[in-house]
Amino acid sequence: MIPAMDRFIFEPFGERLAQQGARRRDGHASRWLLRIGAVVFWSLVAAIVLARAVFFDPGVFAGFDHVAGLVRSVF
Repeated sequence: MIPAMDRFIFEPFGERLAQQGARRRDGHASRWLLRIGAVVFWSLVAAIVLARAVFFDPGVFAGFDHVAGLVRSVF
């Protein structure tokens, strides 16, 4: 007899997921490291965005106006 599929939970790729009672609890250190990693990541993102805003040089895009003028004159 074929076992009923509704007793098992599968992920989209067909791997069987752990049942509710079999899940392992994450420790204090794991949650602490996750939060520290998230803070470091988002701090780096904010620092990069802030540095881009501070050191932005609008003259970099002046060359595109020249190219756009050439394209308009051709067409």
